[in-house]
Formats: sequence, structure tokens, C-alpha cells
Amino acid sequence: MASAATLGWSRSASRLGDVPHLGLPPFLARPTTSSILVSARNGDTDAVIRPQVRPAGEEGWADLGQARDAASGEFLTWTLDGLAAGTRYGYRLLSAIPGGEPLPVARGDFTTQRTREVAFTAALMTDPHTGSFPEGSAEMEVLDEVVRRVRRERPDFVLALGDNVAWRTSRNRPQTDTVGVRRAYTMYRRHMGPLTMSCAHFGLIGNWEGETGKLPPESTERVGEVRRRFTPGPDHLTYPQGGSPREDYYAFDWGPALFVILNVQSYTAPSGETINAASDVTLVEDWTLGREQFDWMERTLAGSDHPFKFVCIHHAVGGNGGDQANTLYGRGGARASEVGEQKLVHEAMREFGVQVFFYGHDHVFVDDVVDEIHYALPGSCGAPWKFPKETTGYDRFWSDSGHGRLEVRPDRATVSFVNQAGQTIHQFVVTPG
Repeated sequence: MASAATLGWSRSASRLGDVPHLGLPPFLARPTTSSILVSARNGDTDAVIRPQVRPAGEEGWADLGQARDAASGEFLTWTLDGLAAGTRYGYRLLSAIPGGEPLPVARGDFTTQRTREVAFTAALMTDPHTGSFPEGSAEMEVLDEVVRRVRRERPDFVLALGDNVAWRTSRNRPQTDTVGVRRAYTMYRRHMGPLTMSCAHFGLIGNWEGETGKLPPESTERVGEVRRRFTPGPDHLTYPQGGSPREDYYAFDWGPALFVILNVQSYTAPSGETINAASDVTLVEDWTLGREQFDWMERTLAGSDHPFKFVCIHHAVGGNGGDQANTLYGRGGARASEVGEQKLVHEAMREFGVQVFFYGHDHVFVDDVVDEIHYALPGSCGAPWKFPKETTGYDRFWSDSGHGRLEVRPDRATVSFVNQAGQTIHQFVVTPG
């Protein structure tokens, strides 16, 4: 794992409790044309923490008058506002113990939401399963290396396509406490910190986040509250496109592109007993966005005149994997384009000009095309399971770990699959349509 010095944040040992420090690195979310949200958790001593901001390249810091009293271990959020669109800013957090001098404990930078026909780069990461593996494990070292590589690309934001966290009981058992989920999200914040303290994070729900519709509502809400505290995201009020007040589906635009973020897990429940422990549904037709989310998706796509439109989800709203169990588990990507509710999603994407359907779940790089729509899976950034054709049904795939890079220009968008070693192993281009 990267050191505190590398991260640009202070995490002093508890024996130095009289030194201001943070318990987790800052986390950037909800960037708009005039603001961004900064989240941080205080260290193990009471402190007063306040943010400062400045345009990139300038010397003086602007104090925003948002000093907050923070108890030991308390989460705080600040909305840095009054910013200019499409602009790079630096920020820092100052912390002081009661009666002490304020000291900088974290710093980073970010880009506000871009408008009009401008170029930008975004990153796509999926399936780290943070929380499944111990600190210092080979799997976490893979994630750390991918995070460092993505950070060097300096994307405007990162799209985390689900199974961002996982713990042993998260997918199949109701959660009666928050021990497992808090541990998983704490690890996620620490390992993603070098990236997400200088790059806005947009997340979505996978099947291991513990928010599946097959579990009792009180369990999914208990887990969802932790997700929203550790990794806050857009809600129904953040962007004009709207979404869910639970921050589990939403849409936003960035320059010439529209991103529609969907949740295939929370609104799906099996119609009967599943065939085995690996399945989430009884019938592949059980997979659904729910009527409200589906109608919102159609309205959002229909109301957009963006040259580029991208749909992002953890897996297809259906399945067509290598066997029955994996079909019910939602595997297969483009192979499911004529199956269940995914057929309706595909028809909407074709009608409203979506160029790419980004997804995760199957842990390999995949690029399949149906009706000129790319079904693109940017590998796995941490989890070691690389599923073969017998599991997924794919004829062409790459089993490397890594990430996806999305470079959008007014006349084209380029998607690159980048492996852990930094090699581009596949690339495709889409144009406005």
C-alpha cells in the first residue's frame, strides 16, 4: 500500500494523539460546474478541520469559512463551491487540536464538471472486491499498482463499476450489523485514496455490495447507509438528469458525453428458490431495473442531445453465460442483448444512440458489438478470478488485470484496455451518432 507521504495526507500513530491527522484520505465526489464534495474521516483526536482551495498554478489559498469541529473518528463532508466550470483546482485540509495551530493534513486537486465540446479523459475500474483479501495480500498489491497507474493518467474522474467491496456474507446473507461492511469500505477508501483524493469518484452497485433485492430491506438499508457515508455519490438532486435519493442510480454529463449509471441489483428479487448458492435469481427474466428506474433511464436517454452516450452497470439486466448457473448469475455481456429485460435496455440504447455499454462482473477484458453498440468490460482491477469461456461464454477476451481508459474528443471517443503492466491490449473508437 502507498505510504501516507505518497498519498499527501497525514495518518499519525495513536501514540501521537496530540498531532492533527486524518483517519482516512480525502474522497472527492459529486463534481458540478461550480462545486465538489470533499469527504474525510478525522483521526483519533478531537480537532478543528477546515478546507482551503485555489486554482491550479496559483499561490494563495482561499479559506472558505467552513471550519468544523470533529470528534475522534468522525466523518466530515464539505461542499467547495463558487468554482468555475471545467477548471483544475488544488485543495488542502488544515487541522488543529483544540488550542493548537492549524497544520495541513491532506492536499489534492480536482477538475470541475466540463461543459460544451471539450476533451477529457476518464478511468473505468471494476471488481476489486476490497474486503475479501487481507492487507498485504497479492490481490491488494494488484489493486495498488492499478490505482497508481490510473493516477498517473490524471483522469477527470473514475467510474467504479461495482463489486468495489465484498465480504464473506455480503451477497447471500442478511446483515445484522455493520462490522463487515465498514471494514470493507475502510479498505476501499485506503487503497483507492491515492486516486480518489485527486479524482472524483462515481460508483455503482454490484452483487457483492450487499444491496441486493433478494435480502430484507432493513439489511440493504443498513449496508447502504455505510456506502453513502464512506463513498458518497450523486443523488436525485445533484444533476439535472435526476436519479435515486439512495445514490444508487443517477446520470450526469461531462463535456459532450452523457453517462447513465444503473443499478441491476437492488430492484431485482428472485421469483422463487434459486437453483444454487451462486445464483441470484430463479429465472433470467427476474433481472430488472424496476419500472421507476427503467422509465427514468428512457426519459434521460430520450432527452439527451449529447454526441456521446454511455450506459454503465455492473452486469446486463439478464444473462447468457457459459452454463445455466452463470446465466442466472448475470454473466455474458452482449450475449444477453436479446434476453429478458436486457433486450428492452438494448432497444432503448439503439433507439437513442448509445455507443457503449460499460459493465463489470466477469473479471476479464471484453469488447463485443451488437447493432454498433459496444459491450465493453474493462477487466478486473484486483480480484484474482479470471473466468474462462466455459463460465462466461465469451469467444474473445483478455484475462489480464487492469483498467479502462476513456478519452473523449468532440469528434470521437477512444476506449483503451490497459493491463497491469501499462500495455494497451485492445482499443476501439466510436463517433457521434
